[in-house]
Amino acid sequence: MKRFTKKEKTEIDFLGNMVRISGQINGLKLFLEDVNKFIQLTEQGLKTEKSKDFDSEKLHNLKYHYKYTQGDLLRKSIIISTVILLESEIDNYCRDFKSLKKLKVSYKDFNGSLLDRFKSFTTKILALSFDFNSSQWLSIKELYEIRNCLVHNYGSLENFGKSEVIKTFIKKHKNFEISDNEFIEISNEGCLECIEIVNIFFKNITRIAMDCFPEKYHTTEFEWMESL
Repeated sequence: MKRFTKKEKTEIDFLGNMVRISGQINGLKLFLEDVNKFIQLTEQGLKTEKSKDFDSEKLHNLKYHYKYTQGDLLRKSIIISTVILLESEIDNYCRDFKSLKKLKVSYKDFNGSLLDRFKSFTTKILALSFDFNSSQWLSIKELYEIRNCLVHNYGSLENFGKSEVIKTFIKKHKNFEISDNEFIEISNEGCLECIEIVNIFFKNITRIAMDCFPEKYHTTEFEWMESL
């Protein structure tokens, strides 16, 4: 079997990764749309004659379940899955750079959270041009803390160490709210907004990676990537 050239290997590592990321992002959007539609249709069905086989208490519980619980779980799972994608692809991005540049240092050699290590690796070792003072990077860090709150504190801001970070995000993003009892509330639009934050972030760092190999990438590849 013919071996890949260095140019082809680089294209697979960065442009190919972006294609995979785009596919996963589209999958999250479709899952959100399809399951939400199912929840809505089921909720509507419980208001019709199809519910006649349930006693009043069972019917009340089912209506509540489909109106509140199911949708809430769906939206939380989308946010968690989006950040899992973020973590996984940051890992791939850093490993690909380490391999292509034949580096002895890995991003895992640095201290801190995954985002802290990514920042240290890309600034101290790779000297990439990504702006870590940008609103985009701030949104990524805030989204990361929303995921942490959902996973480790069931979405409650009470006694959560980074609650102020999340409150700052919610002030800027109106598709999120904080309930009277200090829980994060997420709308479908909020899920789509977070998915797009991650999508734009990966497009930007992929473009930066491709800029590091100008002899291997051309304008057509950049334009094609932006269309994803």
